[in-house]
Amino acid sequence: MELILKIHNLLVNKVYAQSLGEKISGEIGKLEGNETINSIDSLVNTIVNIAVPVAILCLVVLVVYAGYMLISSQGNPDKLKEGREVLTNAIIGFFIIVLSVVILLLLSNTLGLNIYT
Repeated sequence: MELILKIHNLLVNKVYAQSLGEKISGEIGKLEGNETINSIDSLVNTIVNIAVPVAILCLVVLVVYAGYMLISSQGNPDKLKEGREVLTNAIIGFFIIVLSVVILLLLSNTLGLNIYT
């Protein structure tokens, strides 16, 4: 049993919140190449730059999928209803993401963050 505890202590490193905070504050995250997130300004800018294109891509894919479902339903009411639901949910999801980006931009402007530097 003692051997197992010794092996366990060698393999498992204890991590404390304070040591994590020092590691995270030193370098929050690498994005591409030498670009790092080291301030709230760049974090907000990164979120906005990623969220909008992903939302547009998802909207296009889901609209095409819903259109395919509607065209291939052959008059089946259940399939028509499912296609309309997919289309409605895609549009609602897109507006939620756009509104969240708008709220994020409003908050950053209110707090005086320069996200377009």
